[in-house]
Amino acid sequence: MIGGRARLVFASPFGPGCSATAAVAEEISRYVPKLAAKRGLDAPLMFAALGVLPVVWEQETSYIGQKGEALKRIGERDATDWPTVALALTRGLPIWSQDRDMESSGLDVWTTGMLLDAIADRQRD
Repeated sequence: MIGGRARLVFASPFGPGCSATAAVAEEISRYVPKLAAKRGLDAPLMFAALGVLPVVWEQETSYIGQKGEALKRIGERDATDWPTVALALTRGLPIWSQDRDMESSGLDVWTTGMLLDAIADRQRD
């Protein structure tokens, strides 16, 4: 157990895979130029790096069936996060997020620190 949650299971020896909503991709796209400017980074290079991440970008049609349940779980905290909760419900996966609002979803939520700890544990096994 890590942080009171079930141990992360890797589907690949190279680390965890990741599914995310197209809405998340759009949100990231809005922040990359701002983040690049703030940190003095090359925005096109950041977009290129994003493009090679092992993320399956899911369209709304793949999780829309869980919208109602997702809104019940997260709507009072931040209704704009419903797609991520709906995708997690549809796929039976935990959520990787630093957003504390996600904790109200009733799903396992992994922070980046927890994920890095799980990867380190995996390397020790």
